[in-house]
Amino acid sequence: MDINVNLNIEPFNNWSPAGRDFLVIAGPCAAESEYQLLTTAAQLAEMCPPHIFRAGVWKARTNPDDFAGAGEPALKWLAMVKHQFHFPVAVEIMNEHQLKLAADNGIDYVWLGARTTINPDAVNAITAAVVRNNYNIPFFVKNPITPDLNAWIGAIKRVNNAGITKIAAIHRGFQSVYAPPLRNEPMWDFPVKLKCLFPELPLICDPSHIAGNADLIAAIAEKATKLDFSGMMIETHCNPDKALSDSKQQLTSQRLKCLLNDININKINTSRHTLPSNDYVDKINTLRQLIDSLDENMLGTLAKRFDTVKEIGELKKNANIPALQTSRWNELLKNRIEVGNAAGLPEDFVNELMDIIHKYSISLQ
Repeated sequence: MDINVNLNIEPFNNWSPAGRDFLVIAGPCAAESEYQLLTTAAQLAEMCPPHIFRAGVWKARTNPDDFAGAGEPALKWLAMVKHQFHFPVAVEIMNEHQLKLAADNGIDYVWLGARTTINPDAVNAITAAVVRNNYNIPFFVKNPITPDLNAWIGAIKRVNNAGITKIAAIHRGFQSVYAPPLRNEPMWDFPVKLKCLFPELPLICDPSHIAGNADLIAAIAEKATKLDFSGMMIETHCNPDKALSDSKQQLTSQRLKCLLNDININKINTSRHTLPSNDYVDKINTLRQLIDSLDENMLGTLAKRFDTVKEIGELKKNANIPALQTSRWNELLKNRIEVGNAAGLPEDFVNELMDIIHKYSISLQ
């Protein structure tokens, strides 16, 4: 798919609660009971009122025996949360019927989950219902289960093509065998690439699903703020140990308050409206010029390296020698890791960098 598309998106602070530039979306993974929702909302209202209260009313569970939310009755409980605590409320939807029920029950925001995002027919049906019923409801679009940037952009574009201009993306990580100790691998380069392609698109982080463990959520949330995300969706429960779904990744309202204090949400919102000092601008421009020069030198060095690789390739071809020489590659990689370590570069980074260079070198030969 051609990702060079334009999106017609309203500025985030035009439609976010209270015109916020940085959102905190909190609430339980799944709506279990009226008591659970109201108690969680009451604790949040006392400790750290979120800008939006979330709850999974219908959850697409991998295992059909797992709790999938209370369903339609929970919409009435969310209406009570909205009335008593004045929180806008949000739910996940997977089809046209759920969208209608959400709209009819005064749900303020909806999100498309990872399994729905990857399903073009489902997104088309939902967005067609938006057009047909003239709904004016903001959409959050989670990334697909697998790391597929085109699929993520495609779902966002389908929503936008339906005339929905109040859109944000949610990064919840990707399933991967390399994820542990995290639940999902963050692969931060994907949301960063999305943000670079569409600077106007608000990007929300879901550290609960990336971490899968309450003790790891704070580090993920801190990383997201450094990458200039526009908010966080954090699963919060009145009694996480007794939660019917994803108990290990849900915070209490007290722990959420500590997390938000640590990353200083109020400072983030204030800083987005504060112009940097002249001293900052001068220093960062000087450093950026240095980076430009270093990058130019680096690319020139790489070009010379690949010219040399081509010469080696010709020698191998004339001598009928295979392009891939594993003993040489293993020796080279070991040496480059040692050189990188001496220069203060992480081994994982050197490994990944040399792997990219090696693959291109093989293709040249």
